Order: sequence, then structure tokens, then C-alpha cells
Amino acid sequence: KQKLHIHIPPEKSLKLIHGKDHHSRMDLFISNENCHVGINTIPGGKFADAEINGGDKCILVLEGKAQVRILEKDEKDAVSTPAWEVNKNEVFFVPEGIRHQVFNLGKGTLRYLFTVAPDLYQKE
Repeated sequence: KQKLHIHIPPEKSLKLIHGKDHHSRMDLFISNENCHVGINTIPGGKFADAEINGGDKCILVLEGKAQVRILEKDEKDAVSTPAWEVNKNEVFFVPEGIRHQVFNLGKGTLRYLFTVAPDLYQKE
């Protein structure tokens, strides 16, 4: 069976408001049983909800400077957590099942490309 390659330009992406408590914009290009690919946009000084993915996640910063914090599964608002700064054109890897949160450290927009394979969110 021949497989198709389909080009999806940014204007044809599925645009979503992501997050329950802290909203960010997500442009989703692929979302199926094999992988999820999109761009997340976080305004200056803001951050995304903490989440746990059901697959390995890669984050590539396209614009701005991110901080990725690794949280304990039951941790809500910790005073001190492991955190890494991720600059433009740098990649950060989050293994499956690890609770994490992305912060925009700058005043401008943070945009990052993400891939998750296979499941976008961990089943509870």
C-alpha cells in the first residue's frame, strides 16, 4: 500500500488553546497513533501547565528562551525543582512519564516545536 506524504503549511494547522490553568497557543500539524508534532507559543513571562506525556518528547526552541522544569508526579508548587535553560536552536528531551513544565524566561514570545511519540498525554 502506497503511503502519502502531505505538506501541511502553518496556516492549515489545527490551532488550539492549550492548558487548563495556564493557556498557550498550540498549532498541531500531526496527531495520530504514531506521533504528535506541533508548535507551542507562550507569551513573555508566562508558562504552560505541568504535564506528563505518554511518549518521549523533544522540544526544539524556535524563538525565545525556555526553562524546562522536571517535577515529581505529586508535586504541585515546589520551591526548588530541577530546571534547564533551553535557548534558540537547542533541543531538550523529556522521557515518557516524566512530569514537566515549560516557562518563558523572556519578555518576548517563546515558540517551540515539539514531537511526542507515541501518546501525547499519559493515560490515568
